Amino acid sequence: MNANNVDMGLFYKNEIKGSLAWKRDNLTTSDWKVKLPDPVLDELHNLISFLRVNPTPLEVLEPRDFDLKASYRFMQKIQSLIANGSGLAVVSKLPTEKFNKDELKQIYWVLSSMIARPVAQSFDGRLLYDVIDTGQKIGTRTRGDLTNQELSWHTDYGFNFPPPFIGLLVINTAPKGGISRVASMLTAHNILREKYPRYLERLYKPFWWNRQGEHPDGDAPTHFYPIFSSDGKTVRGRFIKWLLYKGYELMGENFDQLGRDAIDKMFDIMSDPVNHLMFDLEPGEIQFMNNFVVAHSRSDYQDENGSDEKRHLVRIFLRNNGKQSFMG
Repeated sequence: MNANNVDMGLFYKNEIKGSLAWKRDNLTTSDWKVKLPDPVLDELHNLISFLRVNPTPLEVLEPRDFDLKASYRFMQKIQSLIANGSGLAVVSKLPTEKFNKDELKQIYWVLSSMIARPVAQSFDGRLLYDVIDTGQKIGTRTRGDLTNQELSWHTDYGFNFPPPFIGLLVINTAPKGGISRVASMLTAHNILREKYPRYLERLYKPFWWNRQGEHPDGDAPTHFYPIFSSDGKTVRGRFIKWLLYKGYELMGENFDQLGRDAIDKMFDIMSDPVNHLMFDLEPGEIQFMNNFVVAHSRSDYQDENGSDEKRHLVRIFLRNNGKQSFMG
């Protein structure tokens, strides 16, 4: 299938305005980093105290079953930040000295559920996904989150059916590396529109994406999706550069030069320091992102030799529409 013969659908030709299309200097720390208020921490302590004497499987925990009024109000603010603000919110932070790993996950699940319903994020149906180095290397069927390698600009699960919102709970960090970067794909869209309109037009046409084995046996190993799509009012992005190259390889098709150049230019725009935020995450922090608006990356990292406390983040996908399974 040739991308040049595919209908682009609605091509958003206007400048995208609003807070979701930001550059680094447009933002203050308060636009993306939010301190957990004491009333919320008190409620979370009460929640864990209850669960310590009333064990409950994490996946059936419902916020409505507990007295969490302050937490609801706080998470409405977080939801507003990721839906209509910067597209990024770092919640700082849960006291890791007072809660063990399982309790941190319980809190994370409950708070995240106030944004949207947790849904599967892999073919095996996992609702919480451990982002940790397994010693593997990125490959056709090995996702980068299972390695300590650099993860270049990407959105999560763009090769299948991505959720609108994602979260990362930080359990442990590495002594070296693992730096986070976040960029607005809408800003990249604006720059492409102004300076490279041919590239933007190509990004509205589909590319072959390697699905990394996240599909039933016998199903197609690739999907055919554009980077940008629009309903005429809003723009949605998805981006994972290397999966496109692998997708074309799997399909035995030539990756058109215009498509390569367009992907490279978008990558370079997001990599420009004026167009992204760079920060370290700390144990106990929770990062929420708008997966349709911002792309993120992570530098490679080195765990301490011989340590049992490896860098460990826990990811969650949040979506209210569609199925709860990975099929979306």
